[in-house]
Amino acid sequence: MRRIGPGVAAGALALAGAAPALAQELNEVCPDSPDGTGALWGIVQDEEGEMGLPAAGVVVTWDADGDEGRTEGQTGFDGGYVLCYVPLETPLAVHPMFGNAPGSPTDVTLTDPITQLNLQFTLAGGGGDGGDERIWACVGGTTDNQINLQNSRLIRCDPGWEGINRCPKETEHGQVQATMSGSSVDAEAEDADRIRQMARSSEFREALEKVLADANRLGANALINWRLSRNSLTAEAVTISVSPETCR
Repeated sequence: MRRIGPGVAAGALALAGAAPALAQELNEVCPDSPDGTGALWGIVQDEEGEMGLPAAGVVVTWDADGDEGRTEGQTGFDGGYVLCYVPLETPLAVHPMFGNAPGSPTDVTLTDPITQLNLQFTLAGGGGDGGDERIWACVGGTTDNQINLQNSRLIRCDPGWEGINRCPKETEHGQVQATMSGSSVDAEAEDADRIRQMARSSEFREALEKVLADANRLGANALINWRLSRNSLTAEAVTISVSPETCR
């Protein structure tokens, strides 16, 4: 866990061209900020070229006294972002996103009202090697594999892999879940057809992104035992150290 202290924050405000650098007070950056909150800002960069990435997402999640929180924003033309009303003195997981694909999370705890955090996102495609940060998520069953292959930019899935649910687990992190309204699904359709409709909907993609973000926050590298209904997407987050090709 990184704790960002006064030295880093003061240096951040001195950087020319960065949006919050023009303001010295929190309320100039984030008007009407409640007590106990601050601003997080920085640049999302391409890890290879160190160029700012425009239209990249930044998602911050936290758990305070059992209540889960989340805020998110998007980078500007220069790759810069500003997120307001982020809780202070609370462990945070900060995830860069690009093209709906999640990057590696950074764990931080803000101790100053205005804090800089630059993030890196690799644009190189993953080939199943150790540099691929996507979650392993193939599961048994034609429908499940079809769902996961349709979202291969977000997860690692190959139909030739063994069922990950049969691989030995180092750590079981618990259940992750995202709810969906099912408004885009024909209520009169058979159950199997409703699930297929949901798997193709934008609601499913949003739910999948949330489940993946939660799994990353927990430190999992695989999701097993998926359950998709018209109202929710659920999986179990685990850590495995074996290859999903062989489970060994």
